[in-house]
Amino acid sequence: MTTSENLMMDTKKVKILILQMLKDMVLNAKGQLITFRPAKVAQDISIWTRKSPRSESVIVRNFLEELVELGLIRVIKRSARGKVYGIMRNTEFWLILEHNNVHEILSFIDGYKTVRRNNTSINMLRELSAAQKIAQPQTATNGGDKNISGNP
Repeated sequence: MTTSENLMMDTKKVKILILQMLKDMVLNAKGQLITFRPAKVAQDISIWTRKSPRSESVIVRNFLEELVELGLIRVIKRSARGKVYGIMRNTEFWLILEHNNVHEILSFIDGYKTVRRNNTSINMLRELSAAQKIAQPQTATNGGDKNISGNP
């Protein structure tokens, strides 16, 4: 197995561990919101201990940011210690975590990313064409279809 394949497998394993932890938190939740920090998630899934460098939790932070960009989780608070993420009860992601296994959830997220990327590129093309229409020179009229610019 090459280094990049090994890294991909490790990344996938970490994502599955993160989703399993979030699933456990959702199933054991008593309130309307669960909150978590990337460092705590990394520690709980045993990627690193408090004594090891925080750079080892980059995969965790990146995955959580990915979930924020997809609109599945929210940033609840920002502080000097970093971001606090949260999932509200009865949101789409809460229900997905509650009723599916982690492999299905990861497949859902990967599919959701693909759909969002495709929609984004379509929307970007639409916005570009709209911007091009706006940028085209328009001749000013006085309302009676008479050109009021300096050119006859």
